[in-house]
Amino acid sequence: MFKKIGTALMVCQLLSINLYGQLSKIDSLKSSLNTELSGEVRLAILNDLSVQFRFNPDSVIKYAQILNAEASGNNYYLFASNSHIGQAYKNKGAFELSIKYLFQSIENARNSGIDLQNTYLILGTVYGRVGDMQNSSEYFRKALGAAESGNKLRELQVYNNWAEAYYQNLKYDSAYMYFSLAIESALQSKYPGYVEFIRGNLGMVNLKLGRLDSAEVQLQEVLKHTESSRTSYLTFKSLLAEVYLEKGKSELAKVLITEVIAEAENRDYKEQIRDGYKLLSRYYEETGAFEQSLNAYRTFIALEDSIKDVETVRKIGNMRTEFEVGQKQVEVDLLTAEKRNQQLIILGVGLLALVFIILAIIIYRFYQSKAKINAELERLNQTKDKFFSIISHDLRGPVSSFMGISRMIKFLVKSKETDQLLEVADDIDESVDRLSALLDNLLNWAMQQQGHFPNVPEKVNLEELAEDLVRTLHTMAKGKQITLDHSIESEIHLWVDRNTTMTILRNLVNNALKFTPEGGRVSIDAHQSNGVAQINVSDTGVGIPREKLDQLFQLEDKKSTYGTSGEKGLGLGLQLVYEFVEMNQGSLQVESEEDKGTTFTVFLPTYQLEAVPISTNTIN
Repeated sequence: MFKKIGTALMVCQLLSINLYGQLSKIDSLKSSLNTELSGEVRLAILNDLSVQFRFNPDSVIKYAQILNAEASGNNYYLFASNSHIGQAYKNKGAFELSIKYLFQSIENARNSGIDLQNTYLILGTVYGRVGDMQNSSEYFRKALGAAESGNKLRELQVYNNWAEAYYQNLKYDSAYMYFSLAIESALQSKYPGYVEFIRGNLGMVNLKLGRLDSAEVQLQEVLKHTESSRTSYLTFKSLLAEVYLEKGKSELAKVLITEVIAEAENRDYKEQIRDGYKLLSRYYEETGAFEQSLNAYRTFIALEDSIKDVETVRKIGNMRTEFEVGQKQVEVDLLTAEKRNQQLIILGVGLLALVFIILAIIIYRFYQSKAKINAELERLNQTKDKFFSIISHDLRGPVSSFMGISRMIKFLVKSKETDQLLEVADDIDESVDRLSALLDNLLNWAMQQQGHFPNVPEKVNLEELAEDLVRTLHTMAKGKQITLDHSIESEIHLWVDRNTTMTILRNLVNNALKFTPEGGRVSIDAHQSNGVAQINVSDTGVGIPREKLDQLFQLEDKKSTYGTSGEKGLGLGLQLVYEFVEMNQGSLQVESEEDKGTTFTVFLPTYQLEAVPISTNTIN
């Protein structure tokens, strides 16, 4: 790293480059190769040329091969040259050659302290392109581990590429999970512009998963924040048109399809033109215009074949000439390499002095950032502790229900009503299955996080959520002879994070069961009004003393509270309920009277479908 910084500064001092564009910089760098420069400075110029030509794979390969030939014994520039070549072959679609050079770059970096995060990221992408998700995931994990602590931009790049690899291999659930993680990293980074773009990717996945309402909202939102001149704008607009076709909004779809084709033809974006005609063929088919559908499909096939033919010819031609071009240039430049090597001693003295200066700067910055790192570690530890506290708290209720089953078995045996034992065994099987599913869900949720609680809102059916909750806690209620039921107004859909919302309701019902004596009743009811769902969790339990209501959602002494049957708690449930309700943009109320019962009321936002924008104007 020090060599790279030192030589970069030396190049600026020797060449006095004052450039106003990439082409001017490339021309200046190419001209400087003809001057008498020391070996280290020349290597830096070749490396910079390989970077500047990143959009021209053939030129990258040419200059990176020259760099590779001249960098004998210099691990950094050997690593850099092989990494440049591997990435160029990836862009050309020559994945086998790409993997070969990327592995060579890793070998060059061995024991050299070189940052391999980007190399691992490229390897994960290449393996995803060839359908090998086992190796792809392995290298994305390595890229994540190699990312600098707290660098959220590098994290979101890894998660986004990882999600794209799963999407290309039709693993849409995994793609959705990693796009969600990418959004969380983007929200915590200094690059908020990535958030809406990645939400567009989530809309793309939701389309494949059949979640059309969520896909529509997310794609509408990303179009508001994407410049109309970018190819991604046309891609997201095509996806929104496909959503409309799936939802039967054919005329809205046609408007978007027509705009995509016109804009793509104006800019000669062949892939977007092709995708537009494919959707147009589907539109005509669904509206009964079969002749027009056939004509549009023929245009799609012609464009598809044209793109494939051009790509095939280009790949074959490049594969034949890429290595020969680089080798010829290497032979010419090697004639002057010996003379330049004599200047390395003089340059080395200057570089050594520069290294000491840079080392002093790094030590100074290290001590500046030490306090921030310690604070970040403390935050991560607190979040970790809270996750495991949630798991312990949420599992305590279902596990305690087995006490009720045990007492029921003893009663049946003593009363010799053995015929009902089979029914009890079925209850045990069902409870174990639900407990196992709950444990899997909680552990997976916790293990997927990187030091923070996620909040990815989606469309959630409240009635299904309540039914799942009642099934999970049914055995616990039955053990205390408590009636547990729910009454949900039909078709209430929330716009919330599914996991945190389930934790809210599960903790409220669990507490209600805990503090309700045998023979009591716990009920869940809900209705919606003006974009807000009101969810009531009521019980006929012991109630809450008035002096404790003000401190109900605070966690100060961490003392356990015992239920009516001696159930033990951690004192965490209501604090988590309060935090998660706020996280989901909701509010919480409680009413209680001693010896009569308690009602917790949760207010959460409902799903609201936005109006459809049909405009190509860029929104800045």
